[in-house]
Amino acid sequence: MNILVINGHPDKKSFSAAIFNKVIDNLDNEKHEIETLNLAEMKFDPVLRFGYRERMEEDAEIVRSQELIQWADHLIFIYPIWWSSMPSLMKGWIDRVFTPGIAYSSNQKGIFVLNFITGRQFKRLLKNKTADIITTSQGPGWWYKIFSGIVSVPDSYGVAVLKNAVLNHCGIKTKKVINLGNMNRDSNTPEVRKKFLKKIANYASNI
Repeated sequence: MNILVINGHPDKKSFSAAIFNKVIDNLDNEKHEIETLNLAEMKFDPVLRFGYRERMEEDAEIVRSQELIQWADHLIFIYPIWWSSMPSLMKGWIDRVFTPGIAYSSNQKGIFVLNFITGRQFKRLLKNKTADIITTSQGPGWWYKIFSGIVSVPDSYGVAVLKNAVLNHCGIKTKKVINLGNMNRDSNTPEVRKKFLKKIANYASNI
């Protein structure tokens, strides 16, 4: 299986980076082809400056990212939830990478609702792919586990927008959501983090 691991945290020394490295170290490279994208180390403009009105200049990092999401059978996203959303760096990367013609296409003719009901409004160009989402958050982990589906409350948005609005829209089915909550609280001790990394190692080794 072709696996793409993406770290969306802008800080190279973050706990998300530790999760990212733990996943990579424990994936079976005899069973899988593995590629990685560490957004903090990439040089690209995360601002979609013209929307879809005009194409931006070709960016090698963006082109490579698009090639990798098309290549991958399974994607693993790792990022913190800040202000009930993903970091702006990761949001900008999604804006630049998951573009029309790469991730989906949209029918601009006819009536939107009728097109949508009849399945003619959108074409999912990344079908038959799967994804897992691993996040950290200030809130408790159970909150995100319960509300990461179609239910929309502020603190679930950071998972739901990726899972439902981005990945599902492009044809990618999310299989697993893993969260470590209570970051920066007294209860989030080094021992808790060590135990979580052990859980991540076990998760990755069983893919």
